[in-house]
Amino acid sequence: MNANYKKIVEGIPFFSEDRYWGKAPKEELERAVEVIEKEGWDEFRSRFSNKFDQTFEENRADWRFVIPLAEDFRVLDVGAGMGRISIPLARVASSVVALDGSYLRMKFLKLRAEKEGLKNIEVYVGDILDKPFGKESFDLIVMNGLLEWVGATERFHDPREAQIASLKIAKDLLKKGGHLYIGIENRFALAYLRGRDHSGLYFTSYMPRFVANIYMKLRRGRSYDTYTYTKSGYEKLLREAGFNNIEFYLTYPGYNLPRMMIPYDNLNALSYALHSIVHSSILLWLYRYFFFSFGIVVQK
Repeated sequence: MNANYKKIVEGIPFFSEDRYWGKAPKEELERAVEVIEKEGWDEFRSRFSNKFDQTFEENRADWRFVIPLAEDFRVLDVGAGMGRISIPLARVASSVVALDGSYLRMKFLKLRAEKEGLKNIEVYVGDILDKPFGKESFDLIVMNGLLEWVGATERFHDPREAQIASLKIAKDLLKKGGHLYIGIENRFALAYLRGRDHSGLYFTSYMPRFVANIYMKLRRGRSYDTYTYTKSGYEKLLREAGFNNIEFYLTYPGYNLPRMMIPYDNLNALSYALHSIVHSSILLWLYRYFFFSFGIVVQK
C-alpha cells in the first residue's frame, strides 16, 4: 500500500484534496453525519430516509454474480460514494478498499461499516489518477458510474486521454487474472432523447464531441468532458488501455440497479427481459444499440 498520503483526518487518509460531490447538498450530508454521531442511526433513518440515493439498498452490486468473486478477494471500489457497492462486497470478499474524492462520503461509509460490524473496509479520499496503491494489489476493481466522470479533471486536456490513463492504472493495480467491472451509460441511449445527460443539457451525448464542446461553453461556460461511448467505442477505449478479454452485458433496468445482467449477444435473454415491450428479433438486435447502460467485465 502506498503510504504517500497528504494527511489523515479522523482516521481517513487523503491522497488528494477533498472534492465534495453528490445529489444532496454538502450541508445536508454534514447534518446527516452529525445526527449519526450524536443521535444514532435510528434518528438518521427517521430524518433522512429518502435522501442520499437509497443508501441502504445493496442491490447496486448485483452485477457481482457474473464475476467469480471469492472470499480471499481484495477489492478496490473507485468512486465508492456512500457504500452501496462497498458494503455488499465486503460481506463476501476478504477486504474492500473504498476510494472517493469526497471526505464526507468516505466518513459516512466508515460510520456505516462500523455500524454493520464490517472491519474489512478501508476508506481513502483520493482519485485513481493519484496512483495511490501498489501494482497488482487487487483481484477486483470496480468503476461503477465513474469512468464517464474521469475526464472532468485539470490533469488532462483531453477527457478521453484521462479515461485511458485511469484504465491503464487500473490494469497495473490488478493482479494477473483479476477483473475490472465498469458500469456505465450507452452514449446513444434512447433515454437521452428525452432527458439530460451528464453535461446537464439535452442531446450532448448524441452530438459530435466538438459540437458538444462548443454548446457546453455557450450554455455552461465550460468544456464538455463527460464522455460516454457505444459498445464499440468502449471496446476501443479498453483495448487502447491494454485490455483484451472484454465481455459486455446489458444491465436491466440500469447499471445502478442491475436486476438482470443480460449477455450482449444473448437475444433470448434480452427478449425475456423486454417481453412486454419488444417482440421482433430484428428489433431486439437493433434495440441493443440504444439500451440505457452496459455492465462491462474485463479480465487482465
